[in-house]
Amino acid sequence: MCDDKVNRCECLHKTFAELKLFANLEEAQKATGCGLECEGCLPYLHLMFTTGETSFDIDDPRLTSVL
Repeated sequence: MCDDKVNRCECLHKTFAELKLFANLEEAQKATGCGLECEGCLPYLHLMFTTGETSFDIDDPRLTSVL
């Protein structure tokens, strides 16, 4: 079964639920480096800190509005 949900920073093995504990993206990046290595999760991290959600469809249409 294929799960098309994005819910983590794969490079650092940190879930968005873990990263949501930080006040904002800048604090999360400073403490963990999330979104800085391959940057693949960066649009999802922006969306997470905007919406509070921690799991997204891989092609979530809101991704274009957060960058």
